[in-house]
Amino acid sequence: MEQLLYWFDLIGIVVFAFTGVLAAGHKQMDLFGAVVLACVTATGGGTIRDIILNIPVFWLQDSHYLWIASVTGVVSFYLIRYLQVPMRLLAIADAMGLAVFTVIGTQKVLELGHSPAIAIVMGVMTGTFGGLIRDILCGDIPLLLRREIYATASLSGAAILVVLDATGAVPGTMVVGIAVLVTLFIRLAALRWNLSAPIARIGNN
Repeated sequence: MEQLLYWFDLIGIVVFAFTGVLAAGHKQMDLFGAVVLACVTATGGGTIRDIILNIPVFWLQDSHYLWIASVTGVVSFYLIRYLQVPMRLLAIADAMGLAVFTVIGTQKVLELGHSPAIAIVMGVMTGTFGGLIRDILCGDIPLLLRREIYATASLSGAAILVVLDATGAVPGTMVVGIAVLVTLFIRLAALRWNLSAPIARIGNN
């Protein structure tokens, strides 16, 4: 299980770093800006999670995470200069990163012995806060705060993981895989059929 989570973590780093570069490309940032955005997007959620839980920040413990995010940022920067990359790809890649990081965050917090409720909150934070920071730095309204089904997908995946883990009826590796697929399916379904949550209204406005 530990090895599976580690590889999932690396995949999440690469995917979220790529979304950071895509966002930087659409904002016409230079190489430095793109790499910074890649690293912040890839590590932001996990960093905030570890600080809140008062544990060593994961990329300070293992610098491979930061190096992989940086290299992905540089490679992606030059890649998108020669390829026509639609914004739709940013949304799909972000959905993949959301699913992977939500599940990894939830599982890590459960392994630390925290309650299921704390694990779910920290899982959602791990999955969404990297993208939140990315969007803020790009001057966009964060996906987390829009009417799109985004945090709901993350919350659903985290909850599924906690429930399946508590029952013990499904092997640990399958629990992780199912939770990732649930999160990804909900987010991609929302993108495909333009599903959205109700919005706040004042009176009849």
